[in-house]
Amino acid sequence: TAAQIQTNVLTQHNDIGRTGQNTNETILNTSNVNVAHFAKLFSLPVAGQVYAQPLYVQNVTINGTSHNVLIVATETDHVYAFDADTKGAALWTASMVDQAHGGKSGEHSLQSSTTIGCTDLQPQIGISSTPVIDATAKTIYVEAKSQLGSTYIHRLHALDLTTGDEKAPGPVEITASVSGTGDGSENGIVTFDALHQHNRAGLLLLNDEVYIAFASHCDFGPYHGWLFAYNTTKFTRSSVLMTTPNGGLGAVSYTHLTLPTILRV
Repeated sequence: TAAQIQTNVLTQHNDIGRTGQNTNETILNTSNVNVAHFAKLFSLPVAGQVYAQPLYVQNVTINGTSHNVLIVATETDHVYAFDADTKGAALWTASMVDQAHGGKSGEHSLQSSTTIGCTDLQPQIGISSTPVIDATAKTIYVEAKSQLGSTYIHRLHALDLTTGDEKAPGPVEITASVSGTGDGSENGIVTFDALHQHNRAGLLLLNDEVYIAFASHCDFGPYHGWLFAYNTTKFTRSSVLMTTPNGGLGAVSYTHLTLPTILRV
């Protein structure tokens, strides 16, 4: 039995209001959502834990064939594209830490026990937030955390929906500094701490901008609330907000980053 879905799921909980609703549902009802007709169809293997919400795009042509595509991102910094209707191998797999996606030799997802020392994500820390898809441009935007020796890195990636290849001019490393005397500051400057900051909120795509929110990882400091906006055409940072430049323990930690959230912080 093929999966039955009537709408694309391109962002965390379906829409920028993060309602989780499909208000145009016409198939599922109380007569067919029951133990006889509604159940798991199959499972698909991936490397690493999945904390990001899988996304769904209808009628994507890959290698000359149209597929309903399921996008899955994992804590090992992998992104997978599967045919949503058929159990089988991934249509493509992409690693956010290989050289084709901006990584350097030896780069890998973080080992939580030896870096953060926190047990909430085990054993790797890589992609925790839900990506966002521009179906018209056939682009997936993904935030990935990685490590190279004692250097910690956050990148925003733009992936081709049909291949998983990095789209120019991405990726871009996420970093910033602001004036302040808050936790972790040096000489009146607070710099984004790539080890302790963590992106859990789903990415938001709005008016050609991708918004990325950061909070702490397990409340291990120093940490602040950071909110970045990147222009999808130039792939450059267009704005940044840091919530506690002269303090600490700040966060933009909503699981579902929404427009009202942006207006509140």
